[in-house]
Amino acid sequence: MEGSHPTTTTIPSDPTIPTESSASIPDKTPYPPPNPTLLQKLRFILLKHLASAAHSTDRNLVRLSKLLSTPSGTDALLCTISYTLTLLRTLLSRLLERKLAKIATDIAEKADGILLPGETLIATLPTPASTKLIAQAVGSSKALADIIGDYRIFVRLWGMVGMYTWARSTYRDPLPVDASRKDKVLRSLTWAAIASCVGFQVLENGAYLSSKGVLTTASWTGDVGKAREDRWWLWSSRFWAAYVGVELVRLGVMRYYTSPPPTQMEEFGGDGEKEDKIRKEETLRKEQLGNWLWWKDLASNVAYAPMTFHWSMEQGLLSDWGVGACGIVAGGALLADAWRTTV
Repeated sequence: MEGSHPTTTTIPSDPTIPTESSASIPDKTPYPPPNPTLLQKLRFILLKHLASAAHSTDRNLVRLSKLLSTPSGTDALLCTISYTLTLLRTLLSRLLERKLAKIATDIAEKADGILLPGETLIATLPTPASTKLIAQAVGSSKALADIIGDYRIFVRLWGMVGMYTWARSTYRDPLPVDASRKDKVLRSLTWAAIASCVGFQVLENGAYLSSKGVLTTASWTGDVGKAREDRWWLWSSRFWAAYVGVELVRLGVMRYYTSPPPTQMEEFGGDGEKEDKIRKEETLRKEQLGNWLWWKDLASNVAYAPMTFHWSMEQGLLSDWGVGACGIVAGGALLADAWRTTV
C-alpha cells in the first residue's frame, strides 16, 4: 500500500517538470498520413485512365452497333472509309513515285561517268523496307476500297423497292387545296428527285449486272455489250447529278421560305411560366435540328456535285485525290448525322 501513495505532496514550482500523474498521460497528437509515393501516384493515374478508356470503348461500341444496324448508317460508314482509302492510296502512290524516282536518279548519276555511249545498264537492287511497306499499303488500300465500292453497289440492287415506297407515300399524301407556294414547289421537287433516283438506279443496276456477267444476251456481250455498259454507267451518273441538283434547289427553297423567328408575344403565349419555358426549349431544339439537317444535306450534296460530273464524263473531271477529298466530305457529313442518332 505504501508504494501506491505519492512520495511527496509538494507542488513543483517549475511547470515544465512533469509530475508523476502528468507523465503518465499518453500523447494523442494526430500524425498526418504518409504522402503517396511516385509509384502509387502513377498507378492511380493509370487505373483511372484505363477505367475511363474502358467506359468510353464500351459506349462507342454500343453506338457503333446501333449505327451498323441500319442500312443508311452502314452505307455512310462504308462510304467514308472507302473514300478515305482512296485519298490515302493517292497520297501514298505519290510518295512511292518520288522514292522510286529518287532511286532511279541516284543510279543514273552514278552510272553516268562509267557507261560508254550506247551502253545500257541493267541492275537488280534490293527494295528498301520503307518503300516495300508503302507499296504494300497502296495495294491493300486499293483492294479494300474496291471491295467496299462493289458491296455498296450490290446492296443498292434492291433500292427500287425503297423508291417505290417513297413514291407511294408521296402519292397517297396529296397537298391540300390551299397549300402554300412553298409546299407546292417542294412537292414538285420531290417528284423530280424520285424520277432522277429511279433513272439512276435502273441504269446502275443494268451496268453492274453486265459487269458481273449476269446479262448474257447479244446486246450485253462482246464489244457492243461493253459499249452499252459504259453508256449506262455514264447515264446513271448523270441521273445522279440531276438528283444532286434537285436537292440543292430544294435546300435553296427551304432557306428562302424560312419562317421568321416568333415574336415575344407569340413565344410566351402560354398559360404559365413553366409551359412557356418548355415550349421555348422544344422550339429551340426543333430549330437546331432543322438547321443541322440543312447544313448536313448542303455539305454532302455540294461535295457530291463535282463527283457526279466527274463520272458523267467519259474523260472524267477529277483526279483520284479530288475524288477522295470530295468523298470524305460527303460521306463524313452523312456519317456525322448517322452517329448523332445513336446516342
